[in-house]
This record gives sequence, C-alpha cells and structure tokens, in this order.
Amino acid sequence: MVRLLPIVLAVLCAGLTTSAATLREEFDQLLPYLNMEQVRAIYNHYIQTDAQVAEIYSYLQTEDVDRAWVVLISQPELRTITDWTEVRGVSIRDYLNGIAAMLGLTPLAATRTVGQSARSWSAMMEEIRAVSDIDGAYQLAQQFIATPGSEFAELHHMVDELHDVFHEVAEHPDVLRVSSQLRAFGVDVDRILQVIYMFFGWHDH
Repeated sequence: MVRLLPIVLAVLCAGLTTSAATLREEFDQLLPYLNMEQVRAIYNHYIQTDAQVAEIYSYLQTEDVDRAWVVLISQPELRTITDWTEVRGVSIRDYLNGIAAMLGLTPLAATRTVGQSARSWSAMMEEIRAVSDIDGAYQLAQQFIATPGSEFAELHHMVDELHDVFHEVAEHPDVLRVSSQLRAFGVDVDRILQVIYMFFGWHDH
C-alpha cells in the first residue's frame, strides 16, 4: 500500500496539471461555433451578386477605412496581447488579417457581378447569424473563464483591460467617420458593438 501511494499521487498531480486546456485547444473548441468558412462564403456571394453589399465592400477598401483600421491595430496594448497569444500557438494577428481580407481591407481576388435587384446588408447579416452560434461561443467562453488555470481566462482578463483603449479607438475621428458612413449605408454598427461588449462583459455601453 505504501508503495502504491507515490504512484497514486503522481497520477493525481498529472491530472491536475492537465485539467486546464491550453489557449490553442480552447480556441479550437470555440472556432467551430463561428463557422468562419461559411460566413466568408456568404459574404463573398453577396459581394458578387448584391449591389448594396458590393457598394459597402468598395467603401471598405477606401483610404478612410484603412486609416481607421490602422488606428485599431497600431495600439501598443493590442500588440502586447498578440505577442502573448503567438507564443501559445494562437495567432490573433492572423485572425485580424483574415477579417481584414474578408472586409476588403487587404486585396481580394474577387470578381463582382452586380445583380439587378439589390438585397440589403441586413439580409446578409441574417444569413451569417443563422450559420454562426454566437450564444454558444459565449457560453463556452464563460466556461473557460470560470476554469482555474485557463489561458483563455487570462486572455479575457488582458482584453478586459483594453476596455478604455477600445472606447478611445471607437471615439477616434477616423473611426467615427467610418462608422457614420457605414450607418448611412444601413450597417447596424450598434449591433456589432453590442456583441463585442457582451462577449467581453462590458456592460456600461
């Protein structure tokens, strides 16, 4: 029995050290909820077939939007977070570049054929919401956050400290100019912000 005790302790300790998933493993569990490949396919379809979305896509490739994007990605606090995630196997930089490419902030090899009747940006967003489970991702993220030793919980805490920085970015003149123009196009900017605030628990907006 005495000889078995060290073995039992070793097994228990091994279980304790592996109970919390790595950041890479946690992201791998979260990403399927967002279904980004299908989201990208829906977005590209609308770009090629819908006049309103094609117009918004063209606007997203202007210098005004590029300046607003630079305001966001040049924040030192964001770079600190991306460096922290890189060494843990998660490239936030790649995710941001992927979003940028999808929005037209970096060159995309897409041929647009504008249809006769334009469907709205809102209709596209409805399709995207139908294939994305934001609530499911949120619930899973909350489980990670509540797990002792979770690297996602540590990342969430770091992002939470970006609250004031994010607010400053949102109020930057270059960003306000873009958000005002997107609202004029019919884009529900407030809904997008609401999802961001909800995900990070920022309840004061």
